[in-house]
Amino acid sequence: MIDLLDETLRDLIIQRGMFDPDSVEVSFDQPTGTWAAGLTRPTINCYLYDIRENTELRSAEWIVEQNEKGQASKRLAPRRFNLSYLITAWTQNQAEDEHAILWRVLAVLSSHPILPPEICHGELKHQPYPIKTETAQPAIAIENLPDLWSVMDTPLKPSINYVVTLAMDRAVAFTSPLVFTKRAFVRERLAPWREEILQIAGVVTLEGRPVAGARVTLAEMGRTVVTDDFGRYRFGNVPHGRYHLQVRFGQAASESEIVVPNERHELPYYDLHL
Repeated sequence: MIDLLDETLRDLIIQRGMFDPDSVEVSFDQPTGTWAAGLTRPTINCYLYDIRENTELRSAEWIVEQNEKGQASKRLAPRRFNLSYLITAWTQNQAEDEHAILWRVLAVLSSHPILPPEICHGELKHQPYPIKTETAQPAIAIENLPDLWSVMDTPLKPSINYVVTLAMDRAVAFTSPLVFTKRAFVRERLAPWREEILQIAGVVTLEGRPVAGARVTLAEMGRTVVTDDFGRYRFGNVPHGRYHLQVRFGQAASESEIVVPNERHELPYYDLHL
C-alpha cells in the first residue's frame, strides 16, 4: 500500500504542480549526503520518516456489511495510520531555485486536504475513508528534526512536513446469514407459564436489488408496512399460524404463504416480478 501511495504522491506533485517530468524528478530515497552527491537534475525528495497509529481516530466500532448472497459480515473498524513524509527540494544551483520548487510543492499539497480519488493508484481507490492529508502542521514526529538530518549526514534544509492517513483492515471478521426475525419468551417471576413474542421480518428485492417503498401486507392480520431504504420490513407481535404475505411495488407484486414460526426461524427473500 505504501508503494501505491508513493506513486500517487509523485503524480500529484508532477501533474498538479505542472512540473516537467523530464526536468524534475520525484524521489523517495533517504536524502543522505551520498544520495545528494549523485543528483544530476532538480529533485523533489519525499522521505517517509515515520509511521504511527492515529490514536484520535481509533475505533472499537463493529461494521456490518451485507453481500449479494444474503449474508452479513461483521468486522472491527479499520485502524488508521499516519504516514509522515519530509519533503525537500534539491538543485545544484542557487538556493532560490530550491525555494521556488518547494513553494510550488507546498501550494499543491496544501490545496488537497483529501487525496483526489482520480489520481490514486490501485487499492488506494478502495480505501474505506477519504484519504486525509496534513501539510506543514506541527507533529510529535518532527520534534527532533535536527537529529534526523545529522544521522543522514546532510546539512539542515527547509522542509515540508506532510502527513497522509491511511486505513488498514483488521483480520478479525465474522460472516453469517442475515437474521431478521426475533423470538422471545417472557414470563413473570416464578410463574409457571410464559408468553412467546414473535417478530417476522425480511427483505424485498427487484432483480436482486433492495426495494425501498414497497408495501408489504400480512393479509390475515390486515397489517401493512413500507420497506426502508435497504428493502427491509418488519412485523412485530405476530401470533402462531399460517399467513399470506403480499408484496407490492408499483405494478410488481408477489404473494407467499408463510408459517409462523417456521423451522428455519427466517423468512426467505422476496423477489418481485413484473
